[in-house]
Amino acid sequence: MNHFSPYCSVVEASELIACCLAKNIPFYACRYPDEEDCCFGAQVNSHPVAQVTDGFRVVPFNVDGEDAPFTIVPDTYPADKRSLQALPVREVKEKHLPGVDIDKNTYLNDVQSVVDAMKKDKAVFSKLVFSRTITRSCDTASFLPQYFARLCTRYPSAYVFMVYNPGVCGWMGATPEVLLLSQPQGYATMALAGTRVAGICEEWGRKEIAEQQYVTHYIAEKLQQCGLDNVTTHTYTKQAAQVEHLCTHFDIDARHDAMLRDRLLSHLHPTPAVAGVPMPEVVSAIEGVEKHSRRYYGGYIGEALPDGCCRLYVNLRSMEFTSHAVRLYVGGGLTADSVAQDEWNETCAKSQTLLSAF
Repeated sequence: MNHFSPYCSVVEASELIACCLAKNIPFYACRYPDEEDCCFGAQVNSHPVAQVTDGFRVVPFNVDGEDAPFTIVPDTYPADKRSLQALPVREVKEKHLPGVDIDKNTYLNDVQSVVDAMKKDKAVFSKLVFSRTITRSCDTASFLPQYFARLCTRYPSAYVFMVYNPGVCGWMGATPEVLLLSQPQGYATMALAGTRVAGICEEWGRKEIAEQQYVTHYIAEKLQQCGLDNVTTHTYTKQAAQVEHLCTHFDIDARHDAMLRDRLLSHLHPTPAVAGVPMPEVVSAIEGVEKHSRRYYGGYIGEALPDGCCRLYVNLRSMEFTSHAVRLYVGGGLTADSVAQDEWNETCAKSQTLLSAF
């Protein structure tokens, strides 16, 4: 699918990232799974569009919340490196990361409260994804360009991305999860849930199987609601850095069409893999129990074209950044069978995707 953004090497992408960060220029850079080169685009002659449109989309977890979706519509590419370097530094009022991280005891107590509520009344929620944050101070302008390259090297099978909208947000990560992907016969999506440390040679546990089945059934229902019946699936264990997940892959036989694509996205996002069951009630519940705003964590990012083609991924294994700090977001699916300490351990394992590259 070479009709997407122009490619460049990882080294060139790092240089372009450094330039845009230093000059406060909106941009995105990404390296698709199992590809060597990166895609890069900057928006020099206008501002990112404050809505979902064709280009590089950045959509928040809660599309009805305070954080608005935006789209970077690139007009500058890797071949324009010299013109980027010649631009003056732009003044921007930076947003700071609000709030603080919760400690382990607070996390354990909060998780136990949710699990107890599920055990008492299973009709309330079958699954709720609970997340926490990890904040670190650093000089991001000098650190992040090399860090992006390091993620590309460490995680060849992940979608490595970085996006910067000055005054709104900066985000980067190495996500394992497809939301919607163009392929020759139509589209593909996946149900990715259930987590354990990578390399365990045994059957999946009851809790993980149930957690993943919630997502699989939800996606199957949404595809039917969109009138898509010619769908094939297969389930396997998918490794994602230091952890692995149960994954059901959906192949959707349908012609590429922008209206169909966007209808699919409106039905699929957010999936129970990042929110829970039932939807949409669980989205409001998450905002009540978590002590931070997810913003764009659990949302989706990626390229969308006018012809209906797209390469869109869930914003997971990711972190928000400002000029002086980064904030990692990690979460896990809670069910009535969850054990609070195990859930804490799961978030620690997931955080190593990014922290081990520090």
